[in-house]
Amino acid sequence: MLKSLLDGLLAAAGALAFSVLPSFVQQYLAGLATCRSELLRIVTDARIQPGAMSPEFLAHTDARGQWCATAAQAIDQSEGFARIFAFGRHFDPEIARTTLGIFRPAVQLTFDGLYFFLAGVILGLIVSNLLAAPFRYISNRRYRYGRMP
Repeated sequence: MLKSLLDGLLAAAGALAFSVLPSFVQQYLAGLATCRSELLRIVTDARIQPGAMSPEFLAHTDARGQWCATAAQAIDQSEGFARIFAFGRHFDPEIARTTLGIFRPAVQLTFDGLYFFLAGVILGLIVSNLLAAPFRYISNRRYRYGRMP
């Protein structure tokens, strides 16, 4: 009975965590788009006013804007699990931290949402079985050989 309860709780936790992942990636993508547009505006303003920004800082800001644009395009053009891999390849901790600060969990009613829900259930059951394995081993050993000292 305890094993069934553990299975159910961890499967539900995995399903919940994985089913909101596509929503987080979508909101992260919105953060990348904002990053790109703001940096483009800053670079454009700095080029209009010579001396407002050092050439090195201007180049760095422009490169960061290009990275944001490339990352947003790569994630936006991917679907399903490929989108999660693109998210992983173009992960930026600062943008993710900002996204997490304003994140509103939502379950996407799409095939992607269904895939991730099922993946979460499966992963939750795997974790449940891994956690229960040592206890099953001890229980089976006691049953076979009698009580251990």
